[in-house]
Amino acid sequence: MSKPLRVGIIGTGSRGITCIGRQIAEQSRELNVTLTAFCNPTPSRMRIALDELNGIAAATGQSPFDVRFYDDPLDLIADVRVDLIVITSPTAAHAAAAIPALRSGKKVYLDKPIAHTLEDALAIHQAELASGNPMIMGFTRRYEEPWLRLHEVARSGRLGEIKMMLIRAVLPYSFYFQTWHRTRAASGGALNDKGSHYTDVFNWFAYLAGAGAATQVNAMGGRNVFLPRTDTPAFCSECALDCPYRASTAMPETQDQMKGAVDASYAAETDPAKRKDHCVYKPGADIFDHASIHYRYANGVVASLFYNVYGPQAEDEETFEIVGTRGRAILTRLRGEIDLVTDYGERTHEVIVCKSADFESSHFGADKRLVQEIVTFGRGGTSPVDGTAGFEATRMILAALRSIDTGGVTVDLTQF
Repeated sequence: MSKPLRVGIIGTGSRGITCIGRQIAEQSRELNVTLTAFCNPTPSRMRIALDELNGIAAATGQSPFDVRFYDDPLDLIADVRVDLIVITSPTAAHAAAAIPALRSGKKVYLDKPIAHTLEDALAIHQAELASGNPMIMGFTRRYEEPWLRLHEVARSGRLGEIKMMLIRAVLPYSFYFQTWHRTRAASGGALNDKGSHYTDVFNWFAYLAGAGAATQVNAMGGRNVFLPRTDTPAFCSECALDCPYRASTAMPETQDQMKGAVDASYAAETDPAKRKDHCVYKPGADIFDHASIHYRYANGVVASLFYNVYGPQAEDEETFEIVGTRGRAILTRLRGEIDLVTDYGERTHEVIVCKSADFESSHFGADKRLVQEIVTFGRGGTSPVDGTAGFEATRMILAALRSIDTGGVTVDLTQF
């Protein structure tokens, strides 16, 4: 057997460990991959992460992972025991790790969004191009079975020419106001963190229509639920109010993040910047809790995003609709279903249930497939989605934020 692919993780929080690390641990033997290094400024977070992953390894009869701990990303990047670098740090820290990682020549996985500012996004993208070292991005819908199936349907021509797209994201994601995401300086905003998934989906499907790049955007949004208040404690742990948005110490659910979940590594955190239980009404947040965004592509395709982070938990909290000249399709993410009407609606209506065998695992099975793609990529395979896609997804979101900030003025994306 060849030597295992050795992975180092920069950022051992929920994305790095709950999503990627767990899947590496579960598939370590099958994929011949191992973990050799962690980087995090908080040592306890690395210890808790390693204990969790070693527990998974032990349950499958594997030896514990031999992992070195670092507090500086440059030291992990330089570690000769690391072949592939996974970057899942907070978004504002992406450039400091991704640029030297790309220049090192080692394989790089970068979580979405690519960066929190256009300047950092461009710097990472330029480093990728200049190094000749393509990276792989973490847009999970590219690895989820229903989205892949719908992409096949659209590519087959059953919908005709794609003309319009709509993503409806009514999400119970109050945690964006409770964590480091609450400021644009750290995250680029909740819209950047979540919305970059959606703009990537628009581009992925628009490519099938020969749409080229998006050329303009206009958007309205802001805050209309999580408005600043001064009559509540700063943190949930200090609050006795009965609140539906209270953060609680719990293990995350298998799908995305459980509403208000704070895992054990954050329970005793004293640094306010690292807390995960900020009151959703606490002053100081500058992110939005809702938006309605509309893009136009070069060939006239229109894509719209209807979005908020105060929705109820529901099976239809995220849907994707495509309308073509011959039919339409509606994907409901939490059901793993596609409602499909073709042939102008005269003869064909079907509901395609396309849950993979791993649908109940994290991100509806996407993380398992993503780790398999990462390992293939780490051994010389082609990246299924690189920094060009990551840059474009964030550029489109930041242009939408510009539109919102200026009262809904249309932004010319060809000049942004």
